[in-house]
Amino acid sequence: MNEEEIEKVAAEIERVVDDESVPQNVRDSLTEALEHLRDDDYGPSERAASAMNVLNDASNEPNLPTHIRTLIWNVSGELETATTE
Repeated sequence: MNEEEIEKVAAEIERVVDDESVPQNVRDSLTEALEHLRDDDYGPSERAASAMNVLNDASNEPNLPTHIRTLIWNVSGELETATTE
């Protein structure tokens, strides 16, 4: 995973964070995932793995709108694919 791919995923997450229909606790989790993705103290694969853990937890929120859950799963899939390349 390179920096360009990380920024693409981060941009998708930012769109969800800005969505007022998403519960605040989920937006907080997504903000945490962004922080992991942008933490230059670690390599891209480590950052992606940390963000995936947070995203997986966020996707289990029972009040999460279905379209947001699907978007989180898609982003997690992108990160997972990139970490295995």
